[in-house]
Amino acid sequence: MMSTALAVVSFFGAFDTATYDRDSPSMAAQGAGQDLVDLVLVVPLVVLSLIFMMRNSRTAWFIFGGTIFYILYSFFIYTFGVYFNKFFLLYCLILGSSFYLFVLVILELSKMDVEGLFDGKVPNRLTGVYLLLISALFYLLWLRDIVPALLDNAVPPTVSDYNLLVNPVHVLDLSLALPGLIVTAVLLMRKRRLGYILTPVLLVFLILLTIALVGMVMMAQARGITEDMSIAGIFVAIALVSTVLLYFFLKNIPLNKKGRG
Repeated sequence: MMSTALAVVSFFGAFDTATYDRDSPSMAAQGAGQDLVDLVLVVPLVVLSLIFMMRNSRTAWFIFGGTIFYILYSFFIYTFGVYFNKFFLLYCLILGSSFYLFVLVILELSKMDVEGLFDGKVPNRLTGVYLLLISALFYLLWLRDIVPALLDNAVPPTVSDYNLLVNPVHVLDLSLALPGLIVTAVLLMRKRRLGYILTPVLLVFLILLTIALVGMVMMAQARGITEDMSIAGIFVAIALVSTVLLYFFLKNIPLNKKGRG
């Protein structure tokens, strides 16, 4: 049900301009860009990972978990950062479904022998440092907007330009996502069980999120809202590095619970 709802809202968000007609042009372009990425990449990934999960693929559980976390993150923004539209109930359905699915996935992953799968076979310290660097990058990016506004008793442009009360991305990143990356990095470098569970999930999340951000920038450029594509290059680099690190984690996992083959 969730994948169908996601396909519906992504299709209309990408191809029906009326979907975001109450939002600012920049927010509408970003929404359409992310919807296009969700339609061509995220929806098929959800379906395919579900199919392989039913075939007892351990790798699929990590990919599914990261994809669901991306959806959960994204639809918190859709439900609180997009003006009310005809898909509001579907946004709520997807947000709620992704939350409970993510909890169930983490519970299932906690039953796996992740120490046996990953310990001594993956670049713990390199990946941990990478997650810390990503956290620092996004903290600097957001605080560069927020701190001057606080000092001037003003509203950051990333809030006022989109006609928002607050920017839900700021809320999610500063409160949950970036602290989660830091905690995971520390746990991984200390070779703790939870670090092994969360790292592949968060790498999938970073890959999908940065691809979606590239889609947002490209759509904004296509609609003449921005001509600066340099930030897209940074997102592409993050996606590529995250993909390489994810490969080193997933390559050691047997194709199914019975072994390789």
